[in-house]
Amino acid sequence: MAFQNHRNRKERSRGRRLPSERPASQEAQAGGQWTQDPRTRRVVMTQRDGYARRILSYRDRQRFPESNSAYRQLQLLLAGSMPLLRQRARGLMYRVRSAISEFATRTRRTSEPKRVNAAVFLAASLAIAVFAVFQVLYTTATTVAYDGVDLGTVASEAEAQAAFLSVERSISDAIGSDYTVEPSRVSYTTGLTFRSAVVDESELEEVLNSALRAGVVEHGYALYVDNTFIGATQTEGALEELLEQVAIPYRNENTVSIDYVESTEIRECDLPVEDFTNLADVALLLNSTKAGEVTYTVEAGDVWSVIAQDHNLTNDELLRLNPGYDIDRLSIGDELTISNAVPYLTVRATQMEYYVAEIPYEIEYEDDNTMWEGDTRIITKGQYGAADTVARVTYEGLEEIERTIESQTITVEPVTERQARGTLERPSWAPTGSFRWPTSGNITSKYGYRSIFGGRSFHGGIDIANSYGTDIVAADGGEVIYAGWMSGYGYLVQIDHQNGYVTYYGHNSSLEVKVGDKVFKGQHIAEMGSTGRSTGNHCHFEVRLNGERQNPMNYLP
Repeated sequence: MAFQNHRNRKERSRGRRLPSERPASQEAQAGGQWTQDPRTRRVVMTQRDGYARRILSYRDRQRFPESNSAYRQLQLLLAGSMPLLRQRARGLMYRVRSAISEFATRTRRTSEPKRVNAAVFLAASLAIAVFAVFQVLYTTATTVAYDGVDLGTVASEAEAQAAFLSVERSISDAIGSDYTVEPSRVSYTTGLTFRSAVVDESELEEVLNSALRAGVVEHGYALYVDNTFIGATQTEGALEELLEQVAIPYRNENTVSIDYVESTEIRECDLPVEDFTNLADVALLLNSTKAGEVTYTVEAGDVWSVIAQDHNLTNDELLRLNPGYDIDRLSIGDELTISNAVPYLTVRATQMEYYVAEIPYEIEYEDDNTMWEGDTRIITKGQYGAADTVARVTYEGLEEIERTIESQTITVEPVTERQARGTLERPSWAPTGSFRWPTSGNITSKYGYRSIFGGRSFHGGIDIANSYGTDIVAADGGEVIYAGWMSGYGYLVQIDHQNGYVTYYGHNSSLEVKVGDKVFKGQHIAEMGSTGRSTGNHCHFEVRLNGERQNPMNYLP
């Protein structure tokens, strides 16, 4: 019943009429009457035919009908409980707001300002102001001094020591060795200081750099050749100009390019003061030589004198560079030192050259059956031609390393040479053009000046010593032109090789050939002895070219 009354009040509050207050519908006017079902307490209209018909309002049509389902019953229970729950919630919110309002009122009462003595307040305010100003203007900091001179003030002694350590490392890297500041020359003073006077660690490092590097390290420019330090200067661009001056003697109007064989580098860096030198000294060093070997490997047919001549040396100069070598005995593969010094800087210059070049002539051969095979004779001499030539030439120092012909214009045609070429079979005794050792043994006396019999004399050949009776053979094919006794030589054999060369074989114990004999290379011609002016069994071997004595070692393999 309470629930029904609540619903009726709610309907009236919304301006709606209850079913019992509503006018009779057409069905009621037609003979029906309104009644309330005692079981469901719902208003129904009983029609004339005796059947009860429910008249549903709009809200009734929106509600769930009653059901035996637990779920439907729970929904109906919750829907009916909502008004009560809302009322309880409003009451709770009212009590919370009241508590908050009461707490605020008490707080305002306790925070009401109290009267303070004006003098006390002014003194406190002044003290606070003074303290604030003091804090703004002053701070505790450390002042660094070096040799009694203040260098700067930093926040702490630790910062100052860190700045010193950083500068020491920088100087150590520059001079290539450890550098440490003497502790006795440094002092730290900690106290109150104007904040404006305090600098950071990086600023102190700059001041320390200026103070500590003076007289120890300087900033400048260093020249390195093949990563070897040459010299340094404090003037920017000076070393570049110096390198240009070194190349000036190699430059002319036809120069295409100039660079250096060695790698050159100019580095901007910090260096010890003693590394800075006068530019003239740097230039002198670049034009000098440094320690370093230039070697030559002996090849087949090489002789000492020719190697020396090819490298602008005398025999003695080459021997001084290679002590312990026997100039008369070279082996293929021997490495001879040609120079103990190489230049610091080698200029590589490429230039165009314009000149008249000789054009070689061709040779035409005509067979001649009166000459030995391999021999030739000029019938008509050839003449070189001429051509205006343009060539690209590359030099390293003064040595030409490459020449490329760019163009040639022939101005004079070459004239072909005609030669007679022998077809007659060469006999076994004909010269081959090369010599072999005339005998085996040890060389006891070399070619050149020597002391003998208490005096100094020139020895025109070599002495090869062995036992008595050792075979002596012809060094090359030819004709015997002397076989007999000759003062000083004892028993002597001379062979004319018919190409300008004559060989001598002296001090023999016996002879196996006579004048006029044709001998072949390696033929037995005598036996070793000690005749003539001799101190023991040996063969004196000489080589003469057009009558002039030659060093036999230059011809023997």
